[in-house]
Amino acid sequence: MISFELPLRAIDKFMGHQPLVDAGHALARVLWQAFALTGAELEVVGLEHVDPDQRYVIVANHQGFSDVIVIAKVLRALQPRYVAKRELARGWPSISYLIEASGSAIIDRKQPTAAIAEIERLGHQAKREGWSVAIFPEGTRAKDGVPGRWKARGTKALLDTAGPCPVLPVSLSGGSELFAHNGLPFKAGVRMGCHIHPPVEPPAADEDFGVWLEGVRQVVASALAQ
Repeated sequence: MISFELPLRAIDKFMGHQPLVDAGHALARVLWQAFALTGAELEVVGLEHVDPDQRYVIVANHQGFSDVIVIAKVLRALQPRYVAKRELARGWPSISYLIEASGSAIIDRKQPTAAIAEIERLGHQAKREGWSVAIFPEGTRAKDGVPGRWKARGTKALLDTAGPCPVLPVSLSGGSELFAHNGLPFKAGVRMGCHIHPPVEPPAADEDFGVWLEGVRQVVASALAQ
């Protein structure tokens, strides 16, 4: 992936932001092919629920590094930005550069106040630019694939600033197994899934946000239990 970074920087400098985003989604498809060479297969369900002309806040469970690749591949028509941990933005050549340069929010979980400010910055920019945004409310990937507790504060900050727009729940599976070795080598022959649920409306002003978010978490978890 290191070999892609210089061309990406050149695209960003000489051609502009949108060509860089287009190149990033093309790179995601290339990286998926690397997964496929190990025998990985991806089943996609529910793509009919996505309107390519609508922007969304995409809310998904967290499986690992593959999450960004799968969402970028499956939801390429939306060209979403991401709320990403600092580790992802620093540790993966090319992908790290793309995440940062595309305008995604890079957060440090050890600095919660700064993290919320960065999420709000992304939300305001997404609303202004018409972007979709993906967030993983677990924060930390589920090593066993079972969704953990979702954190409300960052998701609420994103919805408050990026909205009003529909929320698109997405269930991701197989990523934790693919990265069973915490990186390379990928585990061979993994069956992965991306289940897109019907969009839901963001919570009303007088609605308990924690209760609403738990309802979305249960929708996401329902597809993982099948």
